[in-house]
Amino acid sequence: MRNGNEIVVNVQLHERRVAVLEDGKLVELFIERSDQRRTVGNIYKGIVENVIPGLQAAFIEIGTPKRAFLHIRDIAKFDPFADSEMDDEDEILHQPQASQYGMQIQKILKKGQELLVQIVKEPIGTKGARCTTQLSIAGRYLVIIPGAKHIGVSRKIRDRGERARLRRTVGALKPDDVGVIVRTIAKGRSAEEIKQDLEQLEQLWKKIVQRAKSLPAGSLIFRDAGLIPSLVRDQFSSDVDRFIIDDEAEYKKIVDYVKQVAPELTDRLELYRGRTSIFDSFKIEQQIDDMMRRSVRLPDGGEIVIDQTEALTAIDVNSGKFIGRRELEDTVLKVNLQAVDEIARQLRLRDIGGIIVIDFIDMQRTENIHRVEKALLDALRKDRAHTKMLPMNDFGMIVLTRQRIQQSVFSRITENCPVCDGVGRIFSPSTMVANIERWLIRAKGSFSGGAMILTHPSVAEEFFSEGSERIDDFKNAYGIELTVFADASIPPEDFKIIDGKTGEDITEKY
Repeated sequence: MRNGNEIVVNVQLHERRVAVLEDGKLVELFIERSDQRRTVGNIYKGIVENVIPGLQAAFIEIGTPKRAFLHIRDIAKFDPFADSEMDDEDEILHQPQASQYGMQIQKILKKGQELLVQIVKEPIGTKGARCTTQLSIAGRYLVIIPGAKHIGVSRKIRDRGERARLRRTVGALKPDDVGVIVRTIAKGRSAEEIKQDLEQLEQLWKKIVQRAKSLPAGSLIFRDAGLIPSLVRDQFSSDVDRFIIDDEAEYKKIVDYVKQVAPELTDRLELYRGRTSIFDSFKIEQQIDDMMRRSVRLPDGGEIVIDQTEALTAIDVNSGKFIGRRELEDTVLKVNLQAVDEIARQLRLRDIGGIIVIDFIDMQRTENIHRVEKALLDALRKDRAHTKMLPMNDFGMIVLTRQRIQQSVFSRITENCPVCDGVGRIFSPSTMVANIERWLIRAKGSFSGGAMILTHPSVAEEFFSEGSERIDDFKNAYGIELTVFADASIPPEDFKIIDGKTGEDITEKY
């Protein structure tokens, strides 16, 4: 097994995949397809299509298939264009401000009003993207927020001296009309490097302002970096031991960028030249297949079972085949602690967001409960997504929330089963026979003569499991002569009934 942290990138004609490995184990997977380009970070010139006072929200037309959703909490309290220099006074841009009219969206926005919005959450399911009017632009070391005033430093930089140094550095460099957030990756960087990043972001903001002036509503004003460039910008740091990519053109682009912003990391970049697929070489494909499974085995025989629904994700911890060698409480504690590490990994890997309920095996000792809680908190610190966790309740459950920005990887690479419609289970053959009998009950008295039943082979087999006795019973009870045919093209949860005289499909008639 490989050691250290690695980023492995696979580039195909219409798909790009990024795997983040820790000691050879897949912990994060990102996928970008030509027909599913990411929109988080994009800035659009939108137009208010509808204001809903009851929701304190508005729907914004931004030129995409689905309208964006803007809640009043996502309306900035300042105008990013307040101090923007404009050549023509008539072309000055203004953004709505929540602080002007209090917290009533109907007083802030009007139908037909134009404004700039930025996507903060991808469309998920039937829901459109969520957006904000607080615009921000990310660079390598900084994020700027035009119109704001404050300076923030990433909480993941814990050294107080370093936090103070970065705050002083940015305070001496930034304009008064721009807020700045210092990113984790800025730790240890010189004032000159931070200044260069700030100047590039300021130039980018000026271009955004000019495009916002000249383009009509419904236009894309700014597109954030794609999957690979944003990954290099946001995650490629001294914590990453190797960055391996299998596409030469993309490799050259990354080398050029890294030479500018972090030349000391250039020797960690590697172009993969192997004959086998890069994901096969790093044993990633098998780990992706394992990710699709509902249950995940733990090292000593326990398991976790993951069930995702639209409302929440339930994770059940089971001891499985692990029986331990000492008393029950020690066995339970060991399984729960092993589950903690795997759960934290699976949350990142599957990119599970929203409400998550974890049902641990019941423990009796308070100190063991605290150990599991602390272990889970520690494991979640590796997660870039924001999480909030409640203490374990009396039922042995921990409830946490995880930031949901985009569709989970599972949702991106799968779709609902056309037979079960995502439930994961289908009617049994005996249930289908009962359903067909209910059709006969509805048709009794209105239809007579012969009928052909076309059904899945497993259902046809159920019909003949007792010879022709069941078919004869149906004939005697409902007065319909039946002939059953097996048809593999018919789904297990469906059937067709054809009039024996006319050949008409009468399934929906009764």
